Amino acid sequence: MEPLRSLVRGCAAFKDTFLASYLPEFKRHSKGMYLQRFLSLLLFTSFLVIAGCTSSSPTVIIVDENAEDASDKPVVAVIDGLNITLDDFKAHYDRNGRTSATQAQDLAEYQDFLTRFVDFRLKVLQARKEGLDQDPTLQEEIDQYRLQLARPYLFEREIFEPLVREMYDRRLEAVDASHILITVSKTDSPEDTLNAWTQLSAVRDSVVAGADFGLMAARFSQDPSAAGSPGSPGYQGQLGFFGGGRMVEEFEDMAFNTEVGQTSEIFRTDFGYHILHVSGRKPMPADRALAHIMIRPAANTPAEQADTEQRLGAVLARLEAGEVFGEVARALSDDQNSAPQGGAIGTLAFDAGLPFTFRDAAFAIEQPGDWTGPVQTPFGIHFIQFVDETPLASFEEEYDRLKTRISQMPRAQKAEKEFAANTRKEVGTWVDSTLVSEWAGEMALDSLIRWLALSDFEESMDSKPVMRLGNREIGLQEFAEYFRTSIVSSGFNVEDRVFAVMDKYFDDLAIEWEINRLEERDVDFATTMTDFRDGLLLFRFMEQMVWNKAAQDSTGLLAHYEANQDSYQYQDRTRVISYSSRDETVLRAFVDSVQENGLVAALEGVASDSTISLRADTTWVTEPTGSLFDEVLTVEPGSITDSKEFNQGWLALYNDGIEAARAMTLDEARSQVVGEYQVVLEEKLISDLRTAFGVEVYPSVLELLVEIDSGL
Repeated sequence: MEPLRSLVRGCAAFKDTFLASYLPEFKRHSKGMYLQRFLSLLLFTSFLVIAGCTSSSPTVIIVDENAEDASDKPVVAVIDGLNITLDDFKAHYDRNGRTSATQAQDLAEYQDFLTRFVDFRLKVLQARKEGLDQDPTLQEEIDQYRLQLARPYLFEREIFEPLVREMYDRRLEAVDASHILITVSKTDSPEDTLNAWTQLSAVRDSVVAGADFGLMAARFSQDPSAAGSPGSPGYQGQLGFFGGGRMVEEFEDMAFNTEVGQTSEIFRTDFGYHILHVSGRKPMPADRALAHIMIRPAANTPAEQADTEQRLGAVLARLEAGEVFGEVARALSDDQNSAPQGGAIGTLAFDAGLPFTFRDAAFAIEQPGDWTGPVQTPFGIHFIQFVDETPLASFEEEYDRLKTRISQMPRAQKAEKEFAANTRKEVGTWVDSTLVSEWAGEMALDSLIRWLALSDFEESMDSKPVMRLGNREIGLQEFAEYFRTSIVSSGFNVEDRVFAVMDKYFDDLAIEWEINRLEERDVDFATTMTDFRDGLLLFRFMEQMVWNKAAQDSTGLLAHYEANQDSYQYQDRTRVISYSSRDETVLRAFVDSVQENGLVAALEGVASDSTISLRADTTWVTEPTGSLFDEVLTVEPGSITDSKEFNQGWLALYNDGIEAARAMTLDEARSQVVGEYQVVLEEKLISDLRTAFGVEVYPSVLELLVEIDSGL
């Protein structure tokens, strides 16, 4: 289920929220607005929690009715003649019921899950028997869901997950490499490109023969940093240690695939041709929060050198005396950006491009709080403190952050194009190149664009395909519509422009092709869509057979109410009238008037002044609840509390006396009665379905799973 990771993250929490907030509304109402509200929050199989709405832990399971008979395997249930094997049950339980992949479950949990599993299957089978799966509106919702799910799912599986895994793994290791660059641009002539490759090839031959890589980089590399100062990144080609995501993809791939001590083959990036030499590898140190005190040397005169020595000595003396590093930084550091923050320069990675001397010193400090120095860099002389450490989180925890980073990198677009290219190669493509040549010979580019953009082609012209992917044919009208909206780099002649648009269209068609066959090639996606279809079908069935029926059966509701009237009772309740206003002055004046003259007089005063805006709401309180309303229980009937700030306004509570315990009317108890009556109807429905479909269950077989969990 790896490809589903980021798309289903948070599902468990959502299920709890749904059960608490939305399920009661589903049970009491039949309006489609609740389904739409729910679908907008849907995260894959979380829809299926409605399957066990009478259970404490609803879960839905799907059984493959076309699976081969496995009569030699233990059977946990039989539904309409279909054997449900222990393996079937275990697979679905692991996917829907288990909270931890390693947590052992007891027999009662397995048996409870089996009961809910059987109930779900019965409802879905009966829904299909009644033809609910043929409802066009249901199919429309399924198609809409698939449309929203398929593309991001495909990209998650084929593009992002492999790239995130690769980058995460490469963040665990640091590679120390140097390189030599001979620049080549995309617009260089073939002759210039060959000359660059030949030049670098000669340099590589010298390195392989024993020439010093650093000296060759300083002499021949066209990376400007190669001629920088000693110790700075890039000096003599030295890039230092780096992990995944720091370099362009081609460079990173070559670095991680070259052995320590070896020089790579020539390879190309957008910058030109490179060779690289790998000097070492090591586990990537954890990111560190650092602080520093920097002394920036002045001009190189004896007096200024003496001043620098004096300031360094002052820093060292205060640190060795035990002063707080941050206070010394505020007082003496020349770094005006970090000094006010006590020298803090943030959390930095080992491969963040720090000067090598600074990096090596900072990451060599053993304990948080310790410091080292002085350390010379091109920027000055530093004292460095190790503040804290942040180890790389787990793959799951890092996934979203790395995915966001990758989505902004060229490698994501490259991976998408490579994926499309593989599909194009697999299913085959064809272009009417003769037709394209005719266009190029007859029309200038502007004329072609205008013709394709403005023409409505006759059926005879549009019937002949212009291009084809697999068995998907593109006629002239469809290609023209795509051409109108396509953006292709300038500099193309007519023929090249058309072929460039076709190439882009083939990529889009290839992605569409893979989206359309997701169920065929991806078991997880197929299962997800099956879950959704059955879940939606179940919702329709329960809405029709239980939820709406319970709400609309006035005779049944009355009978249930009368049979259980003792359950619908109010306790002694304090009647509370809450008065609120956006204006604090208005509410305080009203409270003062109630306290001095009584409620009736105060309300008459409000009624006589049309400029006063006051809202009154009534509720009943039976006992303290830990809310603002508890205060009203501390005042006598006929009294009002002081005004308090509440919900962007002001609120006061009036104790209007105690209403004695009494029975609820049917209208007052309706929500509770409907909920209970739904349970009654569902229990009867399940009983009838179990009889109709000849259900047999063998819960004792589940003891085998308990033994497996226990390692027996």
